[in-house]
Amino acid sequence: MIALLPGESRALFPRLMDEMYDLRLGAARAHAGRPSGAVHRLAVVDYFDSLDPLYVLALDEMECVAGALRLLPTTGVTMLNDAFAGALPDGLRVESPLIWEASRLTLRGAGDSRATDAAMNRTIGQLGVALNAIAQTAALTHLIGVFDRSMHRLLSHRGCAGETLAPPMRIDGADMFAVLYEVGAAMDAPFQTLAGDAWAPPINLADLERLRQTDCRS
Repeated sequence: MIALLPGESRALFPRLMDEMYDLRLGAARAHAGRPSGAVHRLAVVDYFDSLDPLYVLALDEMECVAGALRLLPTTGVTMLNDAFAGALPDGLRVESPLIWEASRLTLRGAGDSRATDAAMNRTIGQLGVALNAIAQTAALTHLIGVFDRSMHRLLSHRGCAGETLAPPMRIDGADMFAVLYEVGAAMDAPFQTLAGDAWAPPINLADLERLRQTDCRS
């Protein structure tokens, strides 16, 4: 199941946010070259989280977070334009109301050799199909992905890594890749194959919470 959590509503869902941050923490600790003890819980919550992004969460059968990413419009502050300023040729900035940025992709078991390909494929597929659906609903033409090397490798092996925009960019001991997706059927197809019959329309958690509060007042 895919759950959408607007950043301004995250305080209402502390368990889901904690699970998402724990996935980030595990991914950060897996990067080579980091000094022991340098990665801690506070390090995985960055400035871009303070901008109230839209979090896209893949939940398993127990409604625990199996994968997550965040979306920000490129008309505001983004990782590619600001954390990696100057990384694109000729100092290009990607700024358009028709393009959003996806970042901080994390997957449960990504660094665990015991994780099953089936579970990983399902999570990647669900997130990708959800991204395409969200983008189409918002009348977007493209999505920019900013992924670390391990996530880029996982997506590349599954044929859904997008078009690389620039050489790897280095930040906080990790190589990051910027990729471009054109919204539509071509983007959807490889993710849909991975998701299989696990796909269902996203659920907006903020809408559910508003309904719950309305029922409580009735």
